[in-house]
Amino acid sequence: MKPVLDIRPVTIPAHAVHAIEGRKGLQITALSGTIWVTQPGDQRDIILTRGRSFILDRGGRTVVYAFKDAAILVGPAGQVDGADFSRAPASTRSA
Repeated sequence: MKPVLDIRPVTIPAHAVHAIEGRKGLQITALSGTIWVTQPGDQRDIILTRGRSFILDRGGRTVVYAFKDAAILVGPAGQVDGADFSRAPASTRSA
């Protein structure tokens, strides 16, 4: 297991995408902003707001789109808790 201290927030500017070479079981947690998570072959719209998480249930490239400036954490399910990172990077904090 990866200690939480080794997991760093990823900032995503508004209207930008971040690709994750994901594997089933990775957890994505929104620290700030609103994001849209798209998995390969998945027709669901997965929208996360601050403090919400989703555990990938498919492998392959996952795309995260930021509706506005956002910060996310990506790590093994159960090892990432947004509360542990309650202070998102200053550049992504919502006003």
